[in-house]
Amino acid sequence: MLVNLLSRKSFFAEIILGVLFFILFLWKNTPFSTDWIDNLGIISFAATILLSSVLIFNQNLIKYPGFGIWFLMIWMFPFADIAFEPRISTSLFFVTLIFWRLLATEQSMENKKFFFDIGILLSISGFFYPPSLLLAGFLIFIFFYVQSFNIKSFLLFFIGFTLPLVVGIQLLFLTDQLAWLETYYSAFCIDFWNYSLWSLIPIGLFILVCWFDHLSNSNTQDINKRHKYFLTFLYFINLLIILIVFGGEFYSLLAFLGLPIAIFFTRFVQYQSSKILQEIILWAFLVCMMGFYFRVEIMEFYQDLLGNVSF
Repeated sequence: MLVNLLSRKSFFAEIILGVLFFILFLWKNTPFSTDWIDNLGIISFAATILLSSVLIFNQNLIKYPGFGIWFLMIWMFPFADIAFEPRISTSLFFVTLIFWRLLATEQSMENKKFFFDIGILLSISGFFYPPSLLLAGFLIFIFFYVQSFNIKSFLLFFIGFTLPLVVGIQLLFLTDQLAWLETYYSAFCIDFWNYSLWSLIPIGLFILVCWFDHLSNSNTQDINKRHKYFLTFLYFINLLIILIVFGGEFYSLLAFLGLPIAIFFTRFVQYQSSKILQEIILWAFLVCMMGFYFRVEIMEFYQDLLGNVSF
């Protein structure tokens, strides 16, 4: 049933999923703060969801966008608290823009404007959430992987990277908000994530299954799609390393992984010949994420249940 609904060419199911996502988000968090900075985080989070959805529809990596929207929405909802961290939520939006820019122009990176744009986006993202600057390692590798990294390209990237930082610091100085910069001193202090992810182990194992399946069938895949999948893999790994090193106790940072995970899972599910298996995977993902979202309540229920049992 769910497979047939999400694999239709009509956008009705995807629209319903998106509307349901935002209704649940509003219902869970009403009333909202009247502080415009908090609202900026919510707007950035909503813009990220919309941008990710558009990317899923516009990339030929995904045959059935409905599957991608399903995985994206369900993954993002448990981590929606990132919307109330305006700086991190804004950085998430610009990091998603970087990924969009890469996939949209991966065949035309000889256009030097590409390097300038990426420099601007990375700079703005790092201005709001400094650890995201470490995506530079991923980007530099991509530059060398795609084409020779000449001086002109480097200068355009450096100019694009420097310009927003200079303008941003000047604005903070003029508005007497230099306290903003004080957080940069501790931003790169190692703070390994220490939140429980036991209920997400099945998701991690399924990611590995998706990767192995892609590698085992890579010879039969279109070279353009294979290249985009490789970019998605590197993007995911770089983000995962950043979260492991700097995640701390803020588990909602896992929202950064939503788009690549949606692509991995959709690519795997859409090529399964058995609709029954597709149906099982879609529902299993929902159950697993619900288990993560309600993990505290589930643990309390079992503790109460065991506490009332006498031997």
